[in-house]
Amino acid sequence: MERIDRIEKAIEELVAAQKAREVQLAKTDAQLAETDAQLARTDAQLAKTDAQLAKTDAQLAETDVQLLELKEYLKESYARAEIGMAELRESQKEMQRQLGGIGNTNGEFAENFFYSSLQQKMELGGVKFDHIERNVKGRFRNLTDEFDIVLYNGDSVGILEVKNNVKSSNIKQLMTTKLQNFKTLNPGYADAKIYLGIAGFTFENADVKKEAKAAGFAVLEVQGDHHEADTSSMKAY
Repeated sequence: MERIDRIEKAIEELVAAQKAREVQLAKTDAQLAETDAQLARTDAQLAKTDAQLAKTDAQLAETDVQLLELKEYLKESYARAEIGMAELRESQKEMQRQLGGIGNTNGEFAENFFYSSLQQKMELGGVKFDHIERNVKGRFRNLTDEFDIVLYNGDSVGILEVKNNVKSSNIKQLMTTKLQNFKTLNPGYADAKIYLGIAGFTFENADVKKEAKAAGFAVLEVQGDHHEADTSSMKAY
């Protein structure tokens, strides 16, 4: 009897152990199922990420192509701009040469006109001269200068600056630099009376004439085929 009891007890223990194993297995199965589900979600997320990365790679590849095209376009545009600028610079140089030639031609024509006109009557403001020269050059050591028209007599000199269009700067230059240079380059006229005159086909504005007269200049303008001189304010320097 005692043996039977031990057997029954052993069977009960085996049954209990089996149930415990079954419970543990069920729990493990549930955990495995949860893990499988988590892995499935992770795989789905990874698949989505891979798709996004593939899309990003495609966009980057397209951007690289666009950047390369833009780089080539900018390179070509820069080359065309450089060619255009070079042509523009050459055009500007040519225009400056042409304008310079026109300016020189007009200046020479103005000098010829006033020189020829003064040759016929070598007089300024009642002062008579007996000799006239044009483009008078002088040089002493490092100093050089040229004077458009110069009239001479025994004790007086008339210095005329001739311009196609007279500006205020021409008056200032004649009254200061040109006058002093003439005295330095021609010491023989140190005691001579020097008269200054400005001659032009046109004057930049009416104030330029007023400035010349205020400085004591003779103001010479074109009048038909000869010149007319306003010497009302002319003085000796």
